[in-house]
Amino acid sequence: MTSDASQPKQRGDLSITALYTSQTWAWGGLACSDLLATPEARLVFRVTNAAMFIAGLLRRNLPSLRHSLLHRHLMIDRLVAEATPAQIIELACGLSRRGATFSADPKVRYTEVDLPHVIAKKRALLLRTDAGRSVVERPNLTLAAADVAETSLDAFVAPGARLVVIAEGLLMYLTPDAQRQLWAKVRRLFDIAGPDATQGGFFVFDLVPACEQPPPGRVGRALETMMKRFTGGRSFERDERTRDDITAELRSAGFGSVERKDPRDVAAAWSLPFADARTQQLLFVCRP
Repeated sequence: MTSDASQPKQRGDLSITALYTSQTWAWGGLACSDLLATPEARLVFRVTNAAMFIAGLLRRNLPSLRHSLLHRHLMIDRLVAEATPAQIIELACGLSRRGATFSADPKVRYTEVDLPHVIAKKRALLLRTDAGRSVVERPNLTLAAADVAETSLDAFVAPGARLVVIAEGLLMYLTPDAQRQLWAKVRRLFDIAGPDATQGGFFVFDLVPACEQPPPGRVGRALETMMKRFTGGRSFERDERTRDDITAELRSAGFGSVERKDPRDVAAAWSLPFADARTQQLLFVCRP
């Protein structure tokens, strides 16, 4: 996930989205976001927000991207904090500041997993400062270089400890078949962790069904074209499944309980910042 324009872009490099989200956490004032902040991220944030502003002038009902992402991230943080897990695995972690934040508790074993060049970039960003170096040196934090779609995740789990698995900003890039394969792999992790891990443990990810999303429009198509330039041609996957279809598939994968959470339903009760902002996100909280 290199942000250096002089470097060739690697297929699957989602640097635009990773940079935008990392700056969203900084804009939202979230803990440890400063450790991963870069001038490139600030530029991506400004340019994308300008494009979204223009789109909003043409279509008044568009949700705010930065507010949606901030709500999503904070909702996941709240769910994780309430679960008090002993181990957390964050898949396709990108430039998430969550690992640096939660691993401050030495009783929590935190594993961040992403492609080798993403992990290398993240490590390099953290090593820029004394505070970042202290994060990297924590014995309870692992930065694991692996493709979550291709690699077995079994080695990242410790038996006998409450487990939370996070996949934020990942599922919309996977085909339905790839999503189902990932769900099966994650469900297996809870079997490995054992019965104690099922008490309060869960798998959480975000995915807004394509049928619920507004058509992209001209500005949206321009943003998608820009994203493809930085992702080797990859874009969001679209299919006709509803949230009920996805829920049924998760239950077929072995999850006994699947709860759906929309920030619009909890923003006020959970004291999310910018609670009145127009947002669009959907979390699936899956318990074994």
